[in-house]
Amino acid sequence: MKKITDRHKPDEEEYIHTEGIDYFKTDKDSIWGLGDKDTLELLEKIDIHGKWLNLAAGDGRYNLNLLKKADFVVASDLDKSALSKLWHNTPKKYRTKLDINVFDLTKKFPFEDESFEGVFCTSTLHYFPEKVLRKVFLEIDRILKERGRIIVEFATDVKRVFPDGNLYIRKSEPLYTFEEATSFFRGLLKTYRVQIIESEVLPEHVRTERFEYTLSCKLIIISADKK
Repeated sequence: MKKITDRHKPDEEEYIHTEGIDYFKTDKDSIWGLGDKDTLELLEKIDIHGKWLNLAAGDGRYNLNLLKKADFVVASDLDKSALSKLWHNTPKKYRTKLDINVFDLTKKFPFEDESFEGVFCTSTLHYFPEKVLRKVFLEIDRILKERGRIIVEFATDVKRVFPDGNLYIRKSEPLYTFEEATSFFRGLLKTYRVQIIESEVLPEHVRTERFEYTLSCKLIIISADKK
């Protein structure tokens, strides 16, 4: 895969929450850091086998963790530059079981029914209102095999603060509370066996080419098995 440096501009009204950056001008590590410790712990201890979809994979914060355990991983995102960075940062020995797929997760997924043993998604779904989340999860359920697994990392009580002390608020972001999101997912996944883990992101510095701010939030980590 060639290096793609084109910037994918965000458009919140169309639910496009890209960062609008050239990912090859960022550090080799993900712009979002090495990952939440509780999410990493969950990925380490659970059984991951077969074919998995890394939905909204971005520049690959958790993708190598999936590749080390799954038989095959499809990393998807709307931002080609992010996926290109993911590909080039993947050790060559794992690329034979990695595919890249560019699509908008708010639309119909480009996969057949029951195509995957697992679907993994982090740091994205909290941007969408409930009506969009319901559509996304209908598609996840459609492509997931019987007894398949969903793992979702969902940010709640999100707070972003600019260096001058002003809040950075994305105008279309629903800003779910922990209680709202927990209740929503328990209802949405009532046909699944659901485990919810509570975690937290302490204030951490985030810097992209567009913004610099401090981020903190509560995390809901959902592990749900299809009955």
